[in-house]
Amino acid sequence: MHKSGVIFSWVLIGVILLIAWDGGVTGADEPEHSHGPDLSSDLLQLLNRSSCPPGQGPDDIIRTMEESGQIRRNESGIWVVHVTLILEPNETGAKILPLLSEPVVDPSYHLITGWATRDNLTMLSAMTGVKQITPVFPPASSGSFETEQPEPKETPDPGWKMKLSTDLLQLIGEAYLSPGQSRADMMALMEKTGEIRLAGTDVEVRISAKVQPSDSPSRYESFFSSPVVDSLYGRIGGWIRADNITRLAMQEGILSLTVQIPPRTSAITTEGDYLLKTREFRNISGLSGTGVKVGVISDGVDGLDDLKRRGELPDVEVLSDTVGGDEGLAMLQIIHDIAPNATLLFHDRGSSQIEYVHALDQLIRHGCSIICDDITYVEPFFEDGYISQNIIDRILSYNILYITAAGNFAQEHYQGRFCGYEDQGYLWHDFQGKSGRDLKFTVPPGLAGHVILQWDDRFGSSANNYDLFLYDDSGREIARSVNLQDGDDDPMEWVRFVNGADRPREYTVRVVQAAAEDALLEIYVLPLSGRSVTLDPYTPEDSVFGQQAVKQALVVGAVAPGMKNITVQEYSSRGPVTIRYPTFEMRKKPDLTAPDHITVLTGSMQPAVFTGTSAAAPHIAGLAALVLSGSRGMKESDVRTRILNATGRSPDEWDDGFGRGIPDATNLTLPDQSGQESWYPVTTGCLFEPRKNDAGDRIVLYPGWNMVSIPYPLAKGNDTARIFEPADTVFHSIWRYNPAERTWNAVHPDDQLIQMDVVWVYARNETTIPLSFDTTGNNQTVKQLEQGWNPAGVPGRESVTARDLLSPLTDAWTTVLVFDPKTQEFRPSIINGGSGTYSPSRLLYPSEGWWIYMNRPGILLPGC
Repeated sequence: MHKSGVIFSWVLIGVILLIAWDGGVTGADEPEHSHGPDLSSDLLQLLNRSSCPPGQGPDDIIRTMEESGQIRRNESGIWVVHVTLILEPNETGAKILPLLSEPVVDPSYHLITGWATRDNLTMLSAMTGVKQITPVFPPASSGSFETEQPEPKETPDPGWKMKLSTDLLQLIGEAYLSPGQSRADMMALMEKTGEIRLAGTDVEVRISAKVQPSDSPSRYESFFSSPVVDSLYGRIGGWIRADNITRLAMQEGILSLTVQIPPRTSAITTEGDYLLKTREFRNISGLSGTGVKVGVISDGVDGLDDLKRRGELPDVEVLSDTVGGDEGLAMLQIIHDIAPNATLLFHDRGSSQIEYVHALDQLIRHGCSIICDDITYVEPFFEDGYISQNIIDRILSYNILYITAAGNFAQEHYQGRFCGYEDQGYLWHDFQGKSGRDLKFTVPPGLAGHVILQWDDRFGSSANNYDLFLYDDSGREIARSVNLQDGDDDPMEWVRFVNGADRPREYTVRVVQAAAEDALLEIYVLPLSGRSVTLDPYTPEDSVFGQQAVKQALVVGAVAPGMKNITVQEYSSRGPVTIRYPTFEMRKKPDLTAPDHITVLTGSMQPAVFTGTSAAAPHIAGLAALVLSGSRGMKESDVRTRILNATGRSPDEWDDGFGRGIPDATNLTLPDQSGQESWYPVTTGCLFEPRKNDAGDRIVLYPGWNMVSIPYPLAKGNDTARIFEPADTVFHSIWRYNPAERTWNAVHPDDQLIQMDVVWVYARNETTIPLSFDTTGNNQTVKQLEQGWNPAGVPGRESVTARDLLSPLTDAWTTVLVFDPKTQEFRPSIINGGSGTYSPSRLLYPSEGWWIYMNRPGILLPGC
């Protein structure tokens, strides 16, 4: 690594801010020293003249740090410096505290702060168990927020600042702003990009928070004016008063706070017109989408009632429409044109990842078997993030066909391994563009958006520290993101821009290697409102990310309409997708393409042309509705395969822009005289054969894994795991899950089995395990259900509906997942409040184990 590249973000946001910037970064080579790597460079300069910049000595550094409040004098005139010590996990700090005055300790984060003399600082720097020593930044002023309270006299533990993203630090302290930028400027910019609002006299910021795995995000709802919570994934988000940001960050259970970056959608513009040719297929097959529910997630359905009155759309069940806009209206029109008898539902995308997942669940709960979206929230680029993981869960659990627009990012994307050039002692990335070493893009008047930088470390464990800077066309730095990555952080930086001028303006992006190995960098410039920009340079390949990279999803790119020369639109995102974690993959996305430039009616009843992958994706959703309307009980994977095969291209013929091409509806399977599969009308109800009159005195193990439960207390002598000895487990362990500790434990032969115990047993062949019950009725037990997922079973020898069994739990439970050992798959979920396939009226059977998700702890009683 270049010696001038070893610069920590603490220095960038601390000492560098004290030096006059002139449109760039200035600094000196890292000095030689003998005090070890634990001291930050500015503290090292206090102890060693040779470590100071040319022409300066320790006295100069002391004066500078006194002015910033990091150094003060005691009664004897001796200086003491305010420092933060990061300890090794096994270090108690007992030997450190005597060397500090006014110490403050946070054992959960292994942090200690306090004031140290020169001699004690020297001793601390040589101690084992200390990972790093840095100065404490002075408390930020918050005078421009009328709702904020005065700073407390006692200096709070600065560890909470490490939880905040750079933009949140800039809101609470001017020291973190770019040169010449005021906090008012920052607020106005974030208001333009939709991340700040005025609620009466209060300034509110939309944020997303992660909490400790052992904590409940619901504990922090009082900090928000309109919170949304995901207990399973430990997240809470929503609008929060600016003066509550600091208080929330100081809570021990909070891991990190970031601004919620708005999602990206495509816009309705005025070019071309082309429709997917499905009329012939409908005429031949007689299929029209009858009996299939298709859900759409987008921005809004403004003007829906007017379109219904004009006969352009049927009744649409709108579950939520709070975001506004009419892009959802355009998508629904395309689906209706292709599958005119499909039942249509709509839910807006919300304003955060958590709300998006809630929208997904609401559509599933209302019976949608196909869900189509055109939403792109900022997620990890090199792994499956929060939304992706939730989509995978629902595809596998609910047999949902998930269709998504690939995105319009091909010209708004850059990717390349770090290649450094030195400028004023710093190592900057060489983008090697047509206009120079830095990345540039031009923004039309009035357009705002974000620049997102990530690199190929795993989220939550990055030790490579890169920083991001943005400059306007005069060369003035207008934004920076200098989050610290030191081993347990996200590999991500971001800045925002807004062109308030009446002319286009050019912006420059620079990336500095603060303290990092050479990593694979990836940048997206994401304007709001669906409008686009073009980067110099840009990388069309690998410009798919987020839920658009989910393997099980059907991802749709856009092609320019035309009978002869069909070309991929220049803006349509291309693959393959580089996935690093948990294992390396090159995913073949997009899967296929469909036309855009589709004539639709807007919310104001004006004809317009709908462009982008947002217009392409609903074509495939409509086609899927036709297939499902003639295919009883077809799995989503089968529908996906049929549509992909209808392109006439094999998986080996995949292309990074076209995918496998455009599906031809007439290539889909049709009935003929050769015994091909016939088309059947879709039926409602469960997608598996119901079990009837199951005997409650035995367990039947099927080949493969079995999730089984003990329905009633077993007789003594026949109440251990030895009852499974007749089964050939092929040397597989028997497993039992502990929901309180969230651990899997092997079950030993002599371990006792009690009522409602659930175990996983592998069997080579079908095997019947007879059960001998304790008929006294004295040994029945209750089942304690923890918050989250719990294994459970029917506490009795008779079948019972989920509604009857779980009614005492009221709304404490949300979902039941039953594993079918015959198919080795989970059946469609039972949802509290669901209908049809997902209704709680479905039966649960004795000796059958299942998973139940609890919003809060509860008890399952026997004899229900």
